[in-house]
Amino acid sequence: MNRCPVCKAKYTGKQSCHRCKTDLSLLVKTEHEAKMHFQDALSAFENNDFNQMFFHAKRSFSLYRTERSAKILGCAALLSGRFESALFLWADSSVKNQPS
Repeated sequence: MNRCPVCKAKYTGKQSCHRCKTDLSLLVKTEHEAKMHFQDALSAFENNDFNQMFFHAKRSFSLYRTERSAKILGCAALLSGRFESALFLWADSSVKNQPS
């Protein structure tokens, strides 16, 4: 998180926004959990456990959608034989990347 979702003030790393005093602790916790699942997906990949990789990548993507989490989820879907999921992710990303 770079900015407060309420007032758009720069995020300073605290549990509440310095400008509007909004409690950001749940967002910080969610982002942390997403990063942990992302790391678990990488570990599962290193161990050739593609079903666990898919589980953690899917969890990471569902908690915090980033380009990076979408890529690892797509790879995990392919490696674990979930081709429909991989195709859906590819189609979704190709629509977003179309020039306007």
